[in-house]
Amino acid sequence: MTNDDQVRMDCIVVGGGPAGLTAALVLARAGRQVLLIERGEYCGAKNVGGLLYGTVLDRLIPEFYRSAPIERPVTRRKLVFLSDDEYAALQFGRDEWARPPHNHTFVVHRSQFDRWYSRQVEGAGANLLEGMLVEDLIYEGTNGHRRVAGVRLRTGEEFFAPIVILADGANCLVSEAARRTLGLKPGRVRQEYAVGVKEILGLPREVLEERFELDPGQGLAVDFFGAPFRGLIGGGFLYTAGESLHLGFAARIQSLVRAGLSPHEVMEAFKAHPVVRRMIRGSELLEYSAHMIPEGGYDAIGDLHGPGVMIVGDAAGLVNMSLYKEGTNLAMESGLQAAQTALEALQAGDATAERLAAYRRRLDQSWLMEDLRRFRHVPEVLETSPDLLDLYPRKVVRLLTSFFQVDGRSKTEVQRDAWRAFRDQLSLWRAARDLFRARKLF
Repeated sequence: MTNDDQVRMDCIVVGGGPAGLTAALVLARAGRQVLLIERGEYCGAKNVGGLLYGTVLDRLIPEFYRSAPIERPVTRRKLVFLSDDEYAALQFGRDEWARPPHNHTFVVHRSQFDRWYSRQVEGAGANLLEGMLVEDLIYEGTNGHRRVAGVRLRTGEEFFAPIVILADGANCLVSEAARRTLGLKPGRVRQEYAVGVKEILGLPREVLEERFELDPGQGLAVDFFGAPFRGLIGGGFLYTAGESLHLGFAARIQSLVRAGLSPHEVMEAFKAHPVVRRMIRGSELLEYSAHMIPEGGYDAIGDLHGPGVMIVGDAAGLVNMSLYKEGTNLAMESGLQAAQTALEALQAGDATAERLAAYRRRLDQSWLMEDLRRFRHVPEVLETSPDLLDLYPRKVVRLLTSFFQVDGRSKTEVQRDAWRAFRDQLSLWRAARDLFRARKLF
């Protein structure tokens, strides 16, 4: 192919998730020729549903929630602690969450939302190429002077640009190949992955709102701890959508292997728990999905840029796996910062690694890296203190239910036996050590 035959763009974005779409939107709005390549049939085709945190998107598309396909805003949250046959729950919320901007927290069907977002990106002037798989990047130069110059599709087609933004998700084969080819440094610790399993369960709107005591159009997000995730580093969740429930769990793959459990077994045990079974009673399975989630945290983040390339979103490991479980807003923020860096580089006619290092500096100065630094010890704490997600939730549940046991005994006897059961098989020294470590989770 001659240079005249080459398809050249200002920037190419690989991956049509929240990070890639945000990068493409910012570049297109600035008048740059940008090509976004998505391997799915359409943007969002590989995803089902979940929570969307909209702080970044609201800056780009003010009050996006008025036109986007939002299922429900999250107006209440709930933490549920499970033992085999007991439970305790903490529910909380604010009246203002029922009013715009709804605490910037929404339940969405990603297949619908990402498709809507891609139309906004197209409307801004970006070129979308969907249903196409990027096989590899195109490089120029040799040895230590190689730089990214474009992408090659599995079909053999080639597209060229001085800057490529990689947003190819957790299963980031293109990003990993680029890391090896360019010699990008890995993080201080190895990246760890969780598997996320999710079912979309249909339930009539009226039944859903009555069961979860929701006003029309309002939503609930529930996090589950304890049984049936015994021995696992992970927990469950339930989100109320328009006429469905999003039910699932995420658990570190390594812990599933150690426990000898399959994701299917864990999901079935979760659904069979009496508390969960009552929540999903009468629902109909509509969709099922499983995906990988990077959860190594701040210390697993390696180099995010090289000559002609930047890595964003899940491919960069930018997920907050603390109690907050945030991903979409971090992905969008990284896409935004990568796009702004690309605009400056294009203006200067310089896409060297030194110029694109501004991307990492932008992230380091943002709330994104501040949050990830704050929770950098979460992976280590959960690995070394597994009782935090297993034994202690069960102990607290048993203590609460035992305190309110009515069986003819005096309250002195009830409380004495409750505390005795709580302390049974519980080393005070070990508990003090684990609770001291647990401070790093918040």
